[in-house]
Amino acid sequence: MKDLTGKLGELIFPDVEEKKSRRIVIQVIIGLSIAMLSMAGMLFYSHQEVGQRQKFQQIKGAGITLPEILPDMPPDVEGGKEAEPAGEKSPEGENSTEDMGEADKNTVTFPYDWDSLTEANRDIKGWLYLPDTPIDLPVVGASDNDYYLTHDFWKEEKSTGCPFMDKDTGQWDFNRTIYAHNMGKASEAMFSPLLKFKDKDYFMAHRQLYYTQCYGVTAEYQIMAVVKYNAGDTGSWDFRTRNHADMESYNLWMEGLEEHALYYAEPDHAPAQILTLSTCDRSEFGKDGRLVIVAGKCR
Repeated sequence: MKDLTGKLGELIFPDVEEKKSRRIVIQVIIGLSIAMLSMAGMLFYSHQEVGQRQKFQQIKGAGITLPEILPDMPPDVEGGKEAEPAGEKSPEGENSTEDMGEADKNTVTFPYDWDSLTEANRDIKGWLYLPDTPIDLPVVGASDNDYYLTHDFWKEEKSTGCPFMDKDTGQWDFNRTIYAHNMGKASEAMFSPLLKFKDKDYFMAHRQLYYTQCYGVTAEYQIMAVVKYNAGDTGSWDFRTRNHADMESYNLWMEGLEEHALYYAEPDHAPAQILTLSTCDRSEFGKDGRLVIVAGKCR
């Protein structure tokens, strides 16, 4: 090895002293080896990502054709009934959990094969779909928030994990939180594509998502905020707050959302329910950093 590096050093760096040229050659070889190993690792994980997406597509059922969402009907002029201003909506009244069991007029059903999905994993809660992104994934749930950090949808140990609903979340909670890994900028696995929402133009151009409850209807959500969050400081505002006792609590939480948001866009309607997507982002708060996407359910 010493003779080989010496000869290479003499060939590549003829004007450099032998000992120094040998050291340079060794450093170059080590650097190239690390680069090749990194590329091999990226190709391996890329292959895994593609394979997993293909498995999801095979098991979820028929392809999706997005429906045309009809606009709200105008006020009932004949009956003298006018629409209630959006600012006066609350998590109670006509948006209360008592009415959430009924299908909203802006909901449709995507043709997921729930029998096959539940047979594959009885922990499935629903399916999350963000148009024009790779996020087209099943959402699971367990009794703890750790298991699906290290296990995929088929319960095999996998570093990518699987998107999962917060363990304390109930179906009719006002705010439901889904977690998944950020595998890095070069990856499209799990919630890695959410990093693109840190670009304001991207955020404004991708404000639609769909969540389908297992064996239920598909609800359309409008993304209204992108938040860089410090998980080590939940005192002032907590994105995981599931319900509000009264209108004052609701308004304070919504004001906190706007104050903490990197980007905020007023929703078309006061949301009847909120879906929150959370992933790691160490760019600002280190290991406590989170990137949070908050979307309000369309009426």
